[in-house]
Parts: sequence; structure tokens; C-alpha cells
Amino acid sequence: MHISCCRMSKILVDGGRNVNILYEHALDRMEDTPELARKRILPQTQSLLYGFDESEARSSRTVTYFIRADLYNVVTEFCVLYVEYSNNTILGRPWIHMMGALPSTHHQLLN
Repeated sequence: MHISCCRMSKILVDGGRNVNILYEHALDRMEDTPELARKRILPQTQSLLYGFDESEARSSRTVTYFIRADLYNVVTEFCVLYVEYSNNTILGRPWIHMMGALPSTHHQLLN
């Protein structure tokens, strides 16, 4: 998938998330310099987000980028998190609904 002009890997699509998340380490790699990345960030009201392990993280910044997925080019707003995480971004319900996608999970039939 492409976010802005960068090809991005390690993207988690999570239908249980109410926000789209972009991690700081991925944001720094997307722009020419970390300073340029910081100029794109807009302040917002502080959001409290909970991780998979129920840990808390606060986001007080947002950034907006185009996401290109297949033939679609969609403007997407991300909460920026300043924590270490193995993925670069998490696309939640706002992005899934914007794309008109129907997420599904692979189920193995047991006999």
C-alpha cells in the first residue's frame, strides 16, 4: 500500500479500532527529514488510546495523508503515536468505512 508517496509495509487493518494510527518511526521515514514530517502534524484535542495489551497511549497530534490502495486514493487522518510498535500503521474502522470495504477473517473448518 502507498501512504503519501511512500510504499508502506507492516500495515495492520483492524476493524476493532476507532482511529487510524501512524507511528512516529514510520512518519520519520516517510518524509525527507524528521523536521519535514513534524511540519505536517496538526494539533488536536488529546486522545487516550488503548493497546492490545490494555496499555494506555496518548495522542495529541494528527496528520493527514493520501492512501493509495488498488485504484482508490483516499485522504486519511491518522493519530500520531510516539511509542515503539512492530507495525508502521494501523488502519481502523474510519478507513475501512471510507473504502467501502467488508473485512473478513479466514476461518478454517474443523471436521
